Formats: sequence, C-alpha cells, structure tokens
Amino acid sequence: MNSLRPASALARGLLLCVAAFIAGYASDAVAKSPKKLQIRSHVDPAAQFSSYRTYGFVQIPGTNLEGKLTPLTIYFMKAIRQEMDSRGYRYTEESPDLWVNFNAARGATGGSATHVSPVYGYSDYYGYRAGLYNVPFIGFGEQEETIQYAVGTANIDVVDANKKQLVWVGIADARLTEAMINYPDESIAKIVAEMFEKYAAKAAR
Repeated sequence: MNSLRPASALARGLLLCVAAFIAGYASDAVAKSPKKLQIRSHVDPAAQFSSYRTYGFVQIPGTNLEGKLTPLTIYFMKAIRQEMDSRGYRYTEESPDLWVNFNAARGATGGSATHVSPVYGYSDYYGYRAGLYNVPFIGFGEQEETIQYAVGTANIDVVDANKKQLVWVGIADARLTEAMINYPDESIAKIVAEMFEKYAAKAAR
C-alpha cells in the first residue's frame, strides 16, 4: 500500500498542474480575445423619412476597386435591395429619393486612423464619400476629427439624393473577415440584415 502513495501524490500533482495550465490558458485567451463586435447606426433627426419612396445606388460604390465592379459590391447590392424592398422602397436608376453607398475596410487600409472634415474633406477609408454628399449629423465639429476603424468594418450610407446629405449610416465593427471580403458569399446578407435592424424607417405611401 505504501508503494502506491508516491504514485497517487504524483498523479494529484500532475492533475493540479494540468488544471493550472488550463485555467491560465483560458484566462490568457479571454484577455486576448477581441471585445464584442457591435452594429451601430446614426440617423439625421431632421431627415424627412416620411417623404422617401424610391432608392438607387451611387454610380461607384465604395467597395469597387479602381472604379470597377467587384463581387463584394454585387453581394452588398443584392442584400441591400432585399432590405430596402422589404421596407416598401422601390428601386430606380432615374432620380431616386435616396442613394445608397457602402464600403468595407480591407486589410491594406484598415486598422488605422482616418480624418473626416465637417463637409466634403474625407480621406483614407471614408474617401468613398468624397464629393458626393455631406455628413451633417454625426457630431463632427468645425475641426477635423480622427476616427479609428478596424479591418473588416463595413458602412452602409443612406443619402437624401436631392439634398446630397447623409441621413442614415449603419456600421458593422470588424464583422467582415478577409475571406468574406475577397470571396464574398451569402454571409454578407446576414451582416447587412443586422445593420438594417437599426433602420426603423419605411417607404412613404
């Protein structure tokens, strides 16, 4: 019996070491894990959503590369059309009430700061808006502000086409993986649907 005691003690010691290792690994994994990813939105409180009936896309959406249509653009358009149509809006390419634009932060540009001026002076990631429409409501002051964004962040902009003014933006913080950006699939539709959960308006009747 005495000969078994050292083995039992050794086994208990090993179990304690393993438990400590697992606990330490789990704690380290939690510490290194990213914060919970969020879907955010901003809305212009002065926008007359009750007057909008039709929508279309800007000529060159932000997800195009060098002005050329990309698979990511096609998947975004498909998903956005489903969401807008379900809210009663009618798609048209001729003088729509609303324009829709969108972008995603690719690995080559994401993870850094971008400067956004109060009106048209965009740069870096938000350069896809430059010269197209104003951003009056997100809280920008007279001075440029620095905004941090991560790789895989996506934006959808809904714009009053007549006033050329952004009235709603949905933001998915780092929700798109590199694979989703380079080889998009129906998972784009899920993220777009989550973003539009924060779009409360419906088309005017």
